[in-house]
Amino acid sequence: MKKVMLGVSLYPEQETLEEIDAYLKKASTYGFKKVFTSMFSVPGTKEEIIAYFKDFTKIVHKYGMIVSGDCNSELFHRLEATETDLSVFKDIGVDILRMDFSFNDERDATLINNKEGIKIEMSTSFIDIIETAIKNGAKLENISTCHNFYPERYTAPSLETINDINNYWKAKNIPVAIFISSLVKGSHGPWPVSDGLPTIEEHRDMPIEIQLKHCLALDNVDEIIIGNAYASDEEFKAIDQVMKQVYVDIPKNESLGFLADFVPHGLTKRIPFKIHLDKGITALEKEILFNYPSHSDLGDCMNYMLRSRWTRMIYKGKEISCRPCDKAYYTRGDVVIVNDNLVHYRGEIQIVLKEMKVDGQRNLLGHIDENEIFILEHLKAKDVFTFVE
Repeated sequence: MKKVMLGVSLYPEQETLEEIDAYLKKASTYGFKKVFTSMFSVPGTKEEIIAYFKDFTKIVHKYGMIVSGDCNSELFHRLEATETDLSVFKDIGVDILRMDFSFNDERDATLINNKEGIKIEMSTSFIDIIETAIKNGAKLENISTCHNFYPERYTAPSLETINDINNYWKAKNIPVAIFISSLVKGSHGPWPVSDGLPTIEEHRDMPIEIQLKHCLALDNVDEIIIGNAYASDEEFKAIDQVMKQVYVDIPKNESLGFLADFVPHGLTKRIPFKIHLDKGITALEKEILFNYPSHSDLGDCMNYMLRSRWTRMIYKGKEISCRPCDKAYYTRGDVVIVNDNLVHYRGEIQIVLKEMKVDGQRNLLGHIDENEIFILEHLKAKDVFTFVE
């Protein structure tokens, strides 16, 4: 399994090299591997721009990270680059060239197949341009895509549109990068705006760790980049915690016999849901909820609930007494466990998707945090999830 790559963004005309060094040192300790930077916003002569970005890329590479340089047509020509000669970018130390424009002809394929070995990144919306380049001989392995970010509130495309585009490129095995946004007051991007730099409009005011969980649940994103600078220590720590909850190496449960092969194991990606526990939850119920590492639904009945069925086999024979519930209906986001009143299914953990009558066959374990319930709609058959307090 390939983990998503994490990245940060920097806008050198607004930051000193000393600040950049300190920020990247911090980001690298939290597992960030990519730096997106806007090259065309830095003023100066050709020689000054080259000298500056040489210093910039040295810092990035010092921390084991790669550089994606955003380039428009004006900068491309100012640096005297051509589709057959990207040596100036190679000399600077750019690993990925994000083209903010295209030639709209066979030169795009020539650019993508450049002899310097620089990967070419284009906007995810450049579908016709990339398809034409591929028809003209562009090598798929030299192409990546990246969404735009949207500094102006309410201007980002719909989640449905983003999902469709992501799935389009995923089917072609072309990587997709997306931006999430720091909520730090005073964080900046390339322009004097302060409403964040997300790709998805609904992310604009969300805590960064929930934005991250959502992108991971979409399951069609290869790189997740913080669009604005600077993210706080608390945000880096929150991202690090989520990543440690998401990617885990689960040992094979040999106690299940031949069924062990069908239960998620090995390096596994899980979506961690924050849960607020019911005050009456028992020690055994907490053990089943938190200790079982790979809750998932087989996908045959994801209508009223998501069913984690393996827990009923692992904890078979354990008594789970019926506990009273002070409401008449379970609602979306409630997490329940089947109790002794339905012995055959006892121990099965379920996430409620639609309102269900409380009938005494399930005990309420808790409720998924209201800010994360929307992520449920993106879980598919056999997606693995877990719970955290």
